[in-house]
Amino acid sequence: MDERYRRALINWTEAWASVARLHILQLRRPRTRIWARPMLLERNQNASQLIRSILDEELDKTVINFMRMCREDFAYLLQLVTPRIRKQDTYMRDAITPKDRLIISLRFLASGDSYQSLEYAYRVSSQSISLFVPEVCDSIIMFLRKYVKVFELSFTCNVVFVLQRCLFILQLPSTREEWLKVADDFYEKWQFPHATGAIDGKHVPIKAPAKSDSEYFNYQHFFSIVLLGIVDANCNFMFVDVGCKGRISDGGVLRTSRLHNLLENNRLQIPEAEMLRGSTSLMRIPYMLLGDKAFAFTNNCIRPFGGITDRGSIERIFNERHSKARRTVEMAFGILTARFRVLRTPIELNLQTASKVVLTCVYLLNYIRRNVSGQAARETEHVPSELIELRGITHRTTNEFMQIRLHLANKFADGTI
Repeated sequence: MDERYRRALINWTEAWASVARLHILQLRRPRTRIWARPMLLERNQNASQLIRSILDEELDKTVINFMRMCREDFAYLLQLVTPRIRKQDTYMRDAITPKDRLIISLRFLASGDSYQSLEYAYRVSSQSISLFVPEVCDSIIMFLRKYVKVFELSFTCNVVFVLQRCLFILQLPSTREEWLKVADDFYEKWQFPHATGAIDGKHVPIKAPAKSDSEYFNYQHFFSIVLLGIVDANCNFMFVDVGCKGRISDGGVLRTSRLHNLLENNRLQIPEAEMLRGSTSLMRIPYMLLGDKAFAFTNNCIRPFGGITDRGSIERIFNERHSKARRTVEMAFGILTARFRVLRTPIELNLQTASKVVLTCVYLLNYIRRNVSGQAARETEHVPSELIELRGITHRTTNEFMQIRLHLANKFADGTI
């Protein structure tokens, strides 16, 4: 091997050794990481400016359409929840402000948009939104609870079951006079006597839970959780139960709830059965809920006649009067879903968070309709409950209840009521 060839081989080897050494040094050098994408760093310039523009809009209609509440109600709600949802700013970055957290959460409830869509609109990562939306919902539930009288009932329940359900909280009229006021409202507005409320259930669509099989698959052929509600004559919720499996019927939800036990044991101070006002009959009519055919006919709930009824028959007249009074609960559900569109599309969250979102919508509706700012009608608040495990219960209608319904039907037919 001549000298020139040997020298070239040595130079070539040293060059490749230098390249390898530099490559190793680059691998050892720590990479510079950014904490957020450049798009998200524009939050203060774009998203915050959008929020400020909406709140500064002179037309209240824009604010109400965007957040489903007027600016006064929003300001008061922000003042309530700020201490709980505020995060600490650091030297590295500024935290998302409580106002932005509340507005994004309200927009999620109002529109039903996905977290990914909200990320592009407000320059906040979908991961951050998924973390603070449940926190905001918890805060709303906690602070709006003070606007109503509530009492809590403690009971033992399966741990896994509890994690999928809301806490058991109940707010219903607690005295005989309050129940009589509810019944008088039903009689004055809907001409149905001794009604303590209208009850029905609504299936809220959700994403199919993992490994749930058909537990949440309802008869309407989609996955859902049940929102069971009791409303008064003015479409105000007095009681709601959130989170029951969609395959369970409305009557099954009621029969396995703590509310059913309270009704059966007469612990709600509902008035005793009385004769109808202005009636000469000695038959005593109990104070009952108005339910459809999904509910059992008991001394606490009256339902319409079954089958096909003839035009002009006493059964048809009773069913029409019953339906007219019971539609208040249907209107209440319509108001709720029209204001909070998240209830119209499948909620792609876990069961616990989905139940929390539904419950937050109910609380916000109460807050808005009760209207702290004094611009809307005053309403009675209502809250959620927790259920125990489903167990088989036989539904049987007694002759006494059938006679009571027939007596009311005759009174409706002859125009006495």
